[in-house]
Amino acid sequence: MIDIILLTLLFYFIQLPLPMILGLKDVSLSYNLSNRDEEVNRPVISERGIRALKNLKESLFIFIPLSLLSIVSDIDVVLAATVWLVLRVVYCVTYYAGISYLRTIVWFLSIICLLDMAVRIFKHSV
Repeated sequence: MIDIILLTLLFYFIQLPLPMILGLKDVSLSYNLSNRDEEVNRPVISERGIRALKNLKESLFIFIPLSLLSIVSDIDVVLAATVWLVLRVVYCVTYYAGISYLRTIVWFLSIICLLDMAVRIFKHSV
């Protein structure tokens, strides 16, 4: 399970700079390294990346505690966690590509993985 958590954090740190990197053609590096006190028009792909990253952060808020609880409680949720991570990568790709319906289905499936993890942990604690 620890390897899935570490891969998830690696994915987060890969996704973190992507909106800035993909927008360098339209938004200068000096702006990106500044305090960004003023808004600037970013390219669509950068805006999508920012939204995908925000969504990942929201999901991590649930995934990380569930993962840690599974380790502490010695509950096997590796399959659900692995599928969740794969779905999050697919979600990111579909978000950047602008494939909205597939993206929504992938998001929903990733939520089912989180629910599966939670139910397994809950069943073990009762």
